[in-house]
Amino acid sequence: MLTPQDAEFHHTPDSPWNWAETNLFAFYIPEARINGTIYLLARPMLGVAMSDITIQDRLTHSWHDQLYIDNQQHLPCPKSLLDYSLPNGLHVKAIEPLKHYRIDYVGHDNTELHLDYELFAGPFDINDPKMDPLAASRPGAAWDKAMHGHYEVTGHVTGEARIRGKTYQVDCVETGDRSWGPRNETGNRNTVWLHGSYGRDFTFHLFAAADPAHSEEMGELISGYILEDGKYYGLTSIKGRTERRFHIPFSTECEVVDVRGKRFHFTGAAVNSSAWAPFPAMVYYQSFMRWNLNGRIGYGAQIDSSNIEYISKHRDLLLTR
Repeated sequence: MLTPQDAEFHHTPDSPWNWAETNLFAFYIPEARINGTIYLLARPMLGVAMSDITIQDRLTHSWHDQLYIDNQQHLPCPKSLLDYSLPNGLHVKAIEPLKHYRIDYVGHDNTELHLDYELFAGPFDINDPKMDPLAASRPGAAWDKAMHGHYEVTGHVTGEARIRGKTYQVDCVETGDRSWGPRNETGNRNTVWLHGSYGRDFTFHLFAAADPAHSEEMGELISGYILEDGKYYGLTSIKGRTERRFHIPFSTECEVVDVRGKRFHFTGAAVNSSAWAPFPAMVYYQSFMRWNLNGRIGYGAQIDSSNIEYISKHRDLLLTR
């Protein structure tokens, strides 16, 4: 069971050198085709961190074609994750850990973010069998060592985004996550991580294995949930496929079943896309998706993650997609 302390660093003096802790917050403005990602990967045993703020607004293969990017790889590791400021202009404060966060960012070229995150349902712990029906059958404490701890956070995001001098109001329900554990720079598995929200009353999320060079089908379900009327219902099975151009998701169809036996069928189309690489060892092929559920339209990201070795080894297969 998660406690407010799980919003803080988890390393100990004998943690391995490659211990990593991540925070991912996100927001979107669908009428402007905009979504944004605010990401931190800290390595407290080395005393360093990277931070990435990427704002997407178009369909492209290239990360560098997007609306705004501030990626900095060599920053001092914060002393705490409950209230930290970085030299890139990012300030994150856990006003109430696991419930309310404030994000302030003052970047370059007249760009600022001032956002409040209300986690109205609390976090979803993929390692807690009381929340995730698949947790008990996983070997060890988590899906892999990099996720010694991992939870998703779906919340109501409000505030203001000024992007290259143009101001937007933000009011959306969006999903981010947090992980901690030893994380290698090589050999990480391919995954699909996606979600869609239809307001405070309904969000779906799934995390699954993938082999995009060989199949459009989603692999084993790692974790997922339906968040309905403020309550989580873990997923028990999924069936889905994604059509990609090169490696980037352009169209996805999936059917999910939760612990109640309820079945939901979603279809999604990319509103914007790019190959996002917040740190060099991995590429996250990210699309902001418009999701259809029986005629109801929702929004959220699909992120297909791959390691550099896989991409290079299967480059010819991926180019034919």
